[in-house]
Amino acid sequence: MGRKYQGRTFARETAYICGDYMDADIYPVFQQAGRRRRRSRPSSAIQERLNARNAERRFIRLANLNFASEDYALHLTYRQQPENAGEAVRLVRNYLRRINRRRAKAGLGPAKYLLTTERGKKSGRVHHHLIISGGLSRDEMEDVWGLGTANCLRLQFDAAEGIAGLGAYITKERAMYKRWSGSRNLEQPEPIQRDGALNMDELEELGEAAEAGLGYNMLERLYPGWRCVECVGEKNKVNRGWYIRARLVRLPPGEARRE
Repeated sequence: MGRKYQGRTFARETAYICGDYMDADIYPVFQQAGRRRRRSRPSSAIQERLNARNAERRFIRLANLNFASEDYALHLTYRQQPENAGEAVRLVRNYLRRINRRRAKAGLGPAKYLLTTERGKKSGRVHHHLIISGGLSRDEMEDVWGLGTANCLRLQFDAAEGIAGLGAYITKERAMYKRWSGSRNLEQPEPIQRDGALNMDELEELGEAAEAGLGYNMLERLYPGWRCVECVGEKNKVNRGWYIRARLVRLPPGEARRE
């Protein structure tokens, strides 16, 4: 027989607040007697899915924390395709240097940006997506490219999901290769951690509600002033614990949460 677990189990929350956007994870922690707290490891299948989501979530956090409606979504293509991914990255970084020289002449600081470079599965063509600081005109942003088409649009922050829709589109798996990076001057989100706001019975209740598509109600009670726009729960087959992933947006002033 295996050794019986001795220690305590509690629910931990890790949340990132990025402007009017929050994402949060709620999960069980198993603390053995006399040992430091540690998070239990999800099963390999759950961990694989978590890893697939982490890059998208980090991108969306950075976008919501660092950019606003006066900034731009920029899409760049090539008339003549680069020889390889490294050449494409070199060309787009040269473009960013030219943009920063224009910004300096206009009395603006270096642009913040998030950049993805990808080659489409069907077309085989390399292109870039950027979320980048405003300040220069859209025409100037497009004219400086000069290597193909450039489409510069104001960022749209959806009332329900902030910039999450654009972030998911930019980072989703639809390309033969994909690289994304950010400028060094991006503000980095810091996690907020809290233990014990839910007991283990409440965590199980939340997991079952999330599985049924009803988790938003408990989460909005847990986070007053926020509206839940996504709540996903997965049960670990090894330790039988529920792992909750949620996205929330701040309620406008005067708007009450759902009952």
